[in-house]
Amino acid sequence: MKILFFLVHPAKFHLFKHPINRLRSKGVDVDIAIVTKDILEELIKQEGWDYVNIFPEGRRIQGLPIIVGTLINFVKTLWRLFTLTGKKKYDLFVTDDSLPIIGKLRGIPTIFFIDNELTTVPEYEILLKTATNVLAPESVNLGKYESKKISFKGYKELAYLHPDYFKPDHSVVEKINPTGEKYFLLRVVSMTASHDRGIKGLTDERVRQIIAVLQPHGKVFISGERDLPADLEQHRLKINPRDILHVIYYAQLFVSDSGTMSSEAALLGTPAFMFHDFIGRLGVMVEKEKKYGLMFGYNNQQFDLMLAKIQDLVVLPSLKEEWKKKVEVMLSEQQDVTAFMIDLFENYKAR
Repeated sequence: MKILFFLVHPAKFHLFKHPINRLRSKGVDVDIAIVTKDILEELIKQEGWDYVNIFPEGRRIQGLPIIVGTLINFVKTLWRLFTLTGKKKYDLFVTDDSLPIIGKLRGIPTIFFIDNELTTVPEYEILLKTATNVLAPESVNLGKYESKKISFKGYKELAYLHPDYFKPDHSVVEKINPTGEKYFLLRVVSMTASHDRGIKGLTDERVRQIIAVLQPHGKVFISGERDLPADLEQHRLKINPRDILHVIYYAQLFVSDSGTMSSEAALLGTPAFMFHDFIGRLGVMVEKEKKYGLMFGYNNQQFDLMLAKIQDLVVLPSLKEEWKKKVEVMLSEQQDVTAFMIDLFENYKAR
């Protein structure tokens, strides 16, 4: 069996890492194509995988509006994928990006992964339409594409954060926090994706306000993919990108405008605050917040409410212990996402 994985984000490396390694160990011929995005290529190199980077220059065009740059690079991506896939006859494509269109053209079944509602990423409709099947958590509503859905009970982050797969390493934290005091982690993103148009996220001034609340109670680290002014740069977290999950695990509290890392924090037992205008519109986020109480979501008009909630939690002495109990409840109700995907890919039949 020959499978091509097309990965365009570090989160998808983590999602598919264990299934890819297991499939290869069982003799499946797995190829990997990527684009340059954040630390994705570095993670893949550290894993020791062979791969092809079809977009080494990255998919951002400086000086153009996001939508224009996205359209240009969408066409480039399709052409480069079409060229790549002409070199080998594959049995299955797996991706969360443009590959379903190529699968349709070449007659190769494609599994498209998504854990957002289509209403939040309407530009994905062409990918849902051309995909053979759509892999998504039960809580995600795919609307008119529900008939294509292969659902699982869980979240993408459990594919690598479940205790069976993730073992926290405190030695990572000792390097950045040798005194052992409590610390908090902020994550700020660049907001340059096409679905981020018009969304402000955590501005520098808002980050300063959060730090003012947290700093009396411990250290504050910032993980950021954008440039920071000097007063915030001094808080920048300097670690191997591969180690970020260990830092999240031992943090007292996590605040971000990144959906993926907020979810990772919540599932690792670290109280997570997500500041984003998509709050209330994502089924997986609503479930983590309303059903399990693992995270808190606030939109652009609710920043002061978020600050007040952070102030309430930061003084609780048994905060992490309380969250660990919530995580245990959540885990008892989810399935092994990694095992589910391995079986699906290895024995795939279009549904």
